[in-house]
Formats: sequence, C-alpha cells, structure tokens
Amino acid sequence: MDKNIKGSIAALTANIIFGFSFLFSKVALDYANPLIILAVRFTIAFAVLNILWLFRIVKLNFKGKPKKRIILMALAQPLLYFIFELYGIEKTSSAMSGVIISLVPVAVILLSTFVLKEKPTRSQILFSALSLMSIVVISILSNDGGENSLVGILLLLGAVICAAAFNILSRSEAQRYSPFERTYMMFLIGTVGFNIIAIASLRENYILELTSAAISPQFWGAIFYLSVLSSIAAFMLYNYSTSVISSVRAASFSNIITVVSVLAGIFILGEVLSLPQLICCLLIIIGVFGVNK
Repeated sequence: MDKNIKGSIAALTANIIFGFSFLFSKVALDYANPLIILAVRFTIAFAVLNILWLFRIVKLNFKGKPKKRIILMALAQPLLYFIFELYGIEKTSSAMSGVIISLVPVAVILLSTFVLKEKPTRSQILFSALSLMSIVVISILSNDGGENSLVGILLLLGAVICAAAFNILSRSEAQRYSPFERTYMMFLIGTVGFNIIAIASLRENYILELTSAAISPQFWGAIFYLSVLSSIAAFMLYNYSTSVISSVRAASFSNIITVVSVLAGIFILGEVLSLPQLICCLLIIIGVFGVNK
C-alpha cells in the first residue's frame, strides 16, 4: 500500500478513536475528578508502553539524539494541551469551545507554512475553510447557553497553539524518532506531569478520590478505552501519519472528531440528528477529503 494512503488511514483511524473518547470521558467523569482521570489514564498508558518495550515487542533508542524538540513536543501534547482544554471548556460555552478547538487545522496551516515550509495549496485552504465553517455551525446548534469568559477563551487558544505545535514538532522529529519513541516521550511527561498536578491540586483528597473511583468497574472500562485505545493506539497512529504525510493533511483529519461525536451521540446516547447537523457533517467529510485529494 502507498505510504500516502497508509498515512491517511492512520490519521483517520486515530481521529475516529479520539471522537469516541468524549463518550468514555463522560462515563469516567461520573466517578472521578478530571485530574484523577488524566493521571490514571496516562499512568496506565505509560505502563503498557513499558511492558511492550520490556518484552521487546517494540524498540526504544534515545541515545545520542537531540532531545530538546521531542521534549517540547511532549510538553505541548498531552500536558499543556489537556490542561488548557480542561479549564478552557469549563469557562466557556460548548459553542465557543467547539469553534475555538476547530481552529487547530488553521493554526497548523500557518505554522507549517513558516516553520516546515510546507505551503498548502489554494484548494486545501478552501476545503479547510469548508470544514471549519461546518464545525462552527454544528457548535452553534449544540450551544449549551453557557457563559464565556476571557480567561476561558485564552486557555482554549492556548490549547490550539499547543495542538498545532505538537503537529509541527512531531513532523519535524519523524526522521529522528519512531512513532513509538515519540509516543513514549509524550506519555512519560504526561504521567509525571498529570500526577504532580493532581497531587498538588487535590492534596489530601487525592488518595480518597483515587480509591473511590477505583472500586467502579465502569470507571476502569472507560479508562481502558482512554488509555489503551485513545492514548496509545491513537497517538501512535497519528505520530505515524505525521511521518509520511504533511502536517496540513494530518491535521485536517481532526475535523472528523466532530462528525464522530455527533454520530456517537445519535446512535449511542439516543440524541436526535437535525437536518442542518447532517448537512454540516457531510460538508466536514467533503472538506477533509478535499484537503487530502
């Protein structure tokens, strides 16, 4: 199979997995604090990666390689991105948060042009705009009426910058580090960072909330999806995709997350699909296809 096709399939699969993660996050949030979820999610994911390495299923080789950029990549995603997104969503409406997060492919286009010198074509820009506008409409239709604070907006913009930086840095480090090595560094920093933040924020409640969540089978079912599939599998697929296709193309698939979330809400949660939502979902898919075509 052609590498371009492999890369596209990898990016598509990764973002389909990310799309379903919202459902499992909702389940986990019924049993634990968001910081506990992040700490447990990345700790388990990092443990699984180490098991794969110890049994020599995969290889790690960081010796003699420059590490500044890969560490910056791991700080941007997952550590800073998830913190900015978590508290940004809390302080904004669903419409505002959906619109701002949908700017990630736009930010990637700008950064890839100036940093990687990968200039998008006019058609790619137009198709990206089509997906973006469709996501904006869906976000407005699903608005929960929440208030928007300047702090929340700035935090979400920080998340967008972090996601774009991750895309660019993952692409630039693809020649030095394998998809597994990049994913390993991400989860090393994520595990250390989220546990420190959770302990510092929750203090004496950290152990209490952790043990309270740990007795629930539903919590562990959600964590399994979030750690093994939505973290290890999805990020390894995405890091592979940035190795073989441009950052603009890889980032364009993130728009599929909105489509998957809408469809999951309909078929799993029993939500109603409106005609405008259906049209917007189709336009998002057309936009993603157009960018890659």
